[in-house]
Amino acid sequence: MQTILVLTDFSNVALRAANYAIHLANQLHSKRIILLNAYQSLSPVANVPVTPELPVIQANPDELYKESTMQLDNLHSLLEPTAPGIIIDTMSDDDILEEAVKKLISKEHVDLVVAGLADKSNLEKFLVGSHSIRVMENGDYPLVIVPEDAKITPLEKVLLAVDFDMLRRGKSLPRLVEILNNLHVELFVVNVASDEGYSDETKEDIKHVHQLLDRYHPSFNYIEDKNVVNSINEFADRHDISLIIAIHEKKSLLATIFQKSVSKQLAWQSNVPLLIIPA
Repeated sequence: MQTILVLTDFSNVALRAANYAIHLANQLHSKRIILLNAYQSLSPVANVPVTPELPVIQANPDELYKESTMQLDNLHSLLEPTAPGIIIDTMSDDDILEEAVKKLISKEHVDLVVAGLADKSNLEKFLVGSHSIRVMENGDYPLVIVPEDAKITPLEKVLLAVDFDMLRRGKSLPRLVEILNNLHVELFVVNVASDEGYSDETKEDIKHVHQLLDRYHPSFNYIEDKNVVNSINEFADRHDISLIIAIHEKKSLLATIFQKSVSKQLAWQSNVPLLIIPA
């Protein structure tokens, strides 16, 4: 966990995420933080096809770049005194956020991405979503989402939300182990399921997860409830959890429409920072 990428649009929410990233870097002994501002000089109107009668809006790229670098310099100056021993670099990119992140992940060997998440109305969530949610949906890297009202506290108690089917299908276990090796925290493993019981296959998964995680001396918690997100949030509140870890599985467009992602709902509904690990 040597390099952390922090996404910023210079809002108060993004500033909170940047402060959280420094807090996290100190605990993970990270050496470098990159502040990224992605802007678009070419901005089509959302959900409207580009036609000769309705061209895209062209902003002045030089002016946008100048403004971006100036604000990044200001942010760098603000954060640097709070990050002794950590190199803080800044980068501007005239591109959509998801593509800018993807390029930097590869080029700069980024280990972790941190982004803020502003509270939105249900209508806004449905219509426009969030940059952070889009990054989560399109990314193949660990992402920490910092809610607008999240408390910045030492990482002492961490909740790992486990979906056995997703763990079995995915390839997230090596990344999960790497992250847990770096955290050195009290670990709560939580599985929420309906009262239908566990299949023989799931029982084998439970045994495997116990063998994998026993080295961290966690408490294993199995909760019967149909509302997974509420149960996780209530558990987090009751046990003063400072970070929730969830495995996120990217879905096809059809699955996205008809299925609710627990990790996405956690991002919208929790006031605890959320670490998303791709399945």
